[in-house]
Amino acid sequence: MELKHRFFINLDSATERRNNFDESKFQRWKASDRSEVSPELDRKMTSMWNYNRNSHLGRCACYLSHRRLLEHIVIHKLDDVLICEDDAQNIGNIPKYYPKNGIVYLGGFFHNQKMMDNTKPMLESTFGINLLDTSKYRILMTMAYIIPKWEIAEKLLRYFDSLPRLKAIDIMLGNSLIPHFYEYPAPFVESGQPSQIAHKFKKSNHLYEWIRH
Repeated sequence: MELKHRFFINLDSATERRNNFDESKFQRWKASDRSEVSPELDRKMTSMWNYNRNSHLGRCACYLSHRRLLEHIVIHKLDDVLICEDDAQNIGNIPKYYPKNGIVYLGGFFHNQKMMDNTKPMLESTFGINLLDTSKYRILMTMAYIIPKWEIAEKLLRYFDSLPRLKAIDIMLGNSLIPHFYEYPAPFVESGQPSQIAHKFKKSNHLYEWIRH
């Protein structure tokens, strides 16, 4: 089954990143910028002590971009939706068949479930779709993932709304009780373009590793 809907999230100002996508196959979703962050969202979002003001607002805007797209999915009851951020680079085949009861990651990097545990995760993956043991691990980044049923987007929105404080969108996805799957090796990796949230020296690869570049 082919994916019915393919979106890439892109700021109006980031025109060069649109070259990462064939717009005959992907629909551009207007990303929210820092000016759209409400005082309420600003207060509710948590960031590490070393995040400067600009990076914090970027994290808020990233959450808002994904949230608004999830709301669009629910309102229009869209199934089989691929969501990409605009620095995602497609290097492999996008799966045609995948589980329908959870989030299916097509890129990012493995991390231990405990965010403060920075030891290298030791996973054994097989070619194709794998079920992630979310009691031990999570996948960070929202670079490329599939929402197979609109009801999953609805569950995520309800989960976000139930939280007294918000965290980065990828962390909250990993904290949800929704099953997580991933395609291995990853068909999407980071293009290497500078982050629009915070400066970084690493990027994800096709093995879901976080490596220097």
